[in-house]
Amino acid sequence: MYNSIYDTLIIGKKVIYLPSCHSTNDIAAELVRSGVSMEGAVVITDDQTKGRGQRGTTWVTQPRMNLTMSVILTPSFLSIQDQFLISQAMALGISSYLSNYSDKVKIKWPNDIYIGSRKICGTLIENSIQGSRLASSVVGMGINVNQIDFSNPRATSLARESGKDFLLTDEFYQLIHHLDAWYLKLKSTKNNEEIRQLYLANLFGYKELCLFRYQSEIVPGTVTGITNTGKLCVKFENQSDIKELDLKEVEWIWD
Repeated sequence: MYNSIYDTLIIGKKVIYLPSCHSTNDIAAELVRSGVSMEGAVVITDDQTKGRGQRGTTWVTQPRMNLTMSVILTPSFLSIQDQFLISQAMALGISSYLSNYSDKVKIKWPNDIYIGSRKICGTLIENSIQGSRLASSVVGMGINVNQIDFSNPRATSLARESGKDFLLTDEFYQLIHHLDAWYLKLKSTKNNEEIRQLYLANLFGYKELCLFRYQSEIVPGTVTGITNTGKLCVKFENQSDIKELDLKEVEWIWD
């Protein structure tokens, strides 16, 4: 059971706990459409049966072992061109929380979190737009906490990394405080460039030679940056120009 948190400023002051649901993002989106949600409301479940990931994938999680939740935001202070700042701020919030437990935490573009070369958190952000501004953002995240067994060999958890179990309600409380702090930093609007630079500094593969699948070929390349609209900038070997790529145009290849 997760309770509302009263010592944050925005995120977590309203918590909607569901023992089981199909998708916290879908529930949160319905709350937004119905007009009954408040900014910072969190929908969290112990058992998500049809979680969604990036690229149309599914997010599979064992019941009552992990943190599976969605946060409702109304970032109308951001223009459409700056909407990737939501991804950057939330990724920094999650990674700062996880950095309490590991010094190997990295953000994998666009907003998943890895410890070393293994994924510990998946994030799916769904924005709605009104005119030239953002009307709402539903930030869905699944953080592997106590789960040990995974079908994906590149998955990990806090329990796997530390060798101990965690109390999920305590971890939820800590996570929400990190997310709230980073969202407040974003909302002040004067920290946008700092957020972009800190995101780069914590980005997996930044200024390192990696392997990618690009145009049906596996090619080495180096991540050189991120555009303000969230495209990945990659300098492929034997090519003179830097490519600005969307999520569906490029894929990391692991050794």
